[in-house]
Amino acid sequence: MNRLRGRIEHLARSLHPLDSRLDDIPVHGYQPPAGAAWRPRAAAVLIPILDRDEPEILLTVRSRHLPRHAGQVSLPGGGRQDDEDFPLQTALRETAEEVGIGAAHIRPLGLLDRFDTITGFRVVPVVALIHGDPEPVPCPSEVDSVFGLPWKTVACPDSYRRHHVIRGRHRWELISMATTPRLVWGATAAILMQLSAVCPSEG
Repeated sequence: MNRLRGRIEHLARSLHPLDSRLDDIPVHGYQPPAGAAWRPRAAAVLIPILDRDEPEILLTVRSRHLPRHAGQVSLPGGGRQDDEDFPLQTALRETAEEVGIGAAHIRPLGLLDRFDTITGFRVVPVVALIHGDPEPVPCPSEVDSVFGLPWKTVACPDSYRRHHVIRGRHRWELISMATTPRLVWGATAAILMQLSAVCPSEG
């Protein structure tokens, strides 16, 4: 565990502080065509690092019955509610709802850069350590299953692939990961790639 602790402290120093002014945090991801109206909704996700001898990132497989992104690999998260202290409370609430892990098991570390999705969300990723080895309990209406992606896979730059997508005359970049047991792509892969750029390498 000492090696993990050292990596976690190194990572925490590389993140935006939890109390950062959001407008000061850079935005990446989807860029709409010039002149297009763009008012993305505020959303937050948790990047849950499981505190184990071989640390993993906890990911969800979204329910196939959902109207959006059905069956895709995702991070726990969702849209902001008006009365929440955003983004931390949003990420904690969604994690409790989707995988049954409460705030008592979560040590928030900091924030990554914001990320705009083509579906109209501006996502703030909250990086956190999951301690106490809680058992994830997927919410049946939202999550089909959960799995752990090894830290060494997430941290390795070679895990990521860049693709150029064209819709009409508009072109943008899409990120994917060739992983087992599921393909990780889109916003989830892009956010994990951003994490890989700031987290300490294996070794």
